[in-house]
Amino acid sequence: MLFHETPLPVFQFSCLSQFSFLKHAVFTRKGGHSQGAYSSLNLSFDVGDNPEAVKKNLELVKTYMGAKRIVWSRQIHDKNILIVQDDTLPPFKGYDAFITSCSYTALLVKLADCQGILLCDPERRVIAAIHCGWRGNVCNIIGATIEEMQDKFGSAPSDIWAGISPSLGPCCGEIKDYKTLLPVSLWPYKIKEHCFDWWVISHDQLVATGVPSNHIEIAHICTVCDKRFFSYRRDRKKTGRFGAVIMLTNKK
Repeated sequence: MLFHETPLPVFQFSCLSQFSFLKHAVFTRKGGHSQGAYSSLNLSFDVGDNPEAVKKNLELVKTYMGAKRIVWSRQIHDKNILIVQDDTLPPFKGYDAFITSCSYTALLVKLADCQGILLCDPERRVIAAIHCGWRGNVCNIIGATIEEMQDKFGSAPSDIWAGISPSLGPCCGEIKDYKTLLPVSLWPYKIKEHCFDWWVISHDQLVATGVPSNHIEIAHICTVCDKRFFSYRRDRKKTGRFGAVIMLTNKK
């Protein structure tokens, strides 16, 4: 990943940065208005932060992206996917993935150990943003999103590029009751007692749809270990949410 140390620090994927018509960012927890446990670029209204601070933080993201609007949802760790059109209006609740071909509509997923997976089909000019925690891997929201891109927009998985954000790493990816919570198909990804490599799981779920492995970029940054990011596990639940955002522009 590429890191830009600006007043609003951001990471960007090399594989997505090649497209001039695309803008994307993975924000850190720095550069915002929130205080205390939510310091400072918390993007969620659902964690106990001051709503006015969150509004200001979202406006910072909107300005950085040059977006006409930002689309986000109250995420529920399921595989409900919203196709965003020009006339799709908020509020949105219960969606963990978004797909659009609309320009200057920024798709935002909110994170604190879960993966933000950003997708781009440069041939059809279609993008997606996925919120994927371990429950998302269990229900395979990745496969469901790419299937929607195929069905609704004619995307070919072989044309899709993907970035997997900073998130829960294999060092900290513990699921103690995995034999009850996870399907047997995910057990081979256990790399030490109760710890799973969720990055590789998501990579393999992308590849299983037909996305080429060399089109996939993994940040390889663990949010539990790296204090530049909010972490639900590290901070014992009281924490904010950082964002992964993707947007089409009108550039060729």
